[in-house]
Amino acid sequence: MPDSRTLKFVSLHIIVATITLACILMNGPMRAGLPVDNSLLERVGFIAANTGLWTASWMVWMASALGLFVFCSILASELNDSLSVRISLMIVALGIGPDLIAEVIYAFIIPQMIAQGSSLDMVQSLELIASHLTGFLGNGLYNLGGLGLTLIAWRQRVFPLWVFLWGLTSWGLGLSLSVSIALANMKAAEVFTASSMVLSTSWMLIFAYCRFAPESLRKRWITP
Repeated sequence: MPDSRTLKFVSLHIIVATITLACILMNGPMRAGLPVDNSLLERVGFIAANTGLWTASWMVWMASALGLFVFCSILASELNDSLSVRISLMIVALGIGPDLIAEVIYAFIIPQMIAQGSSLDMVQSLELIASHLTGFLGNGLYNLGGLGLTLIAWRQRVFPLWVFLWGLTSWGLGLSLSVSIALANMKAAEVFTASSMVLSTSWMLIFAYCRFAPESLRKRWITP
């Protein structure tokens, strides 16, 4: 049986691969169904014609949400147990509920409403609710909790300064995404989604190699 360090190392790679796949799907096959550079009628037509792809893609995002919580749990397990660590992880956990509800709306409820011939106003209302549940509330809680864990990790000198700054930047961009959703600025939301995902997934890998890689590899990552 592999030890816990190896399991964490492998798990982080799986999480990063899942989130990366979700991002590729959102920027590629799913894009025509998202409110970016298109009309509501075009989105409805795309979802109606590609329901299987649309639903499967959102299920990858559901797995990504759970993967993010696992990542934060692994990060928390590397910290000295304290009330602030528990609160930060709890904030991340609170984000899962609204995020998964939103993804269920996107994956199953909106396609069903379209298939039943519901009005465009109804579909648009569901889109608006789902985008705020996932992009504002869920994402905001994830990033607040993750930011808290990262600050604690820095105080406990779990990783070098450059790794801390990388993580700090990725969580900050994630919070900017939530602000963009609240302001209904989808162009900015697209930019912050792309930048925060690139930085956060790469930071997860950096953390994996700093903490859990085989000794020969880890030494290359822990320099200040």
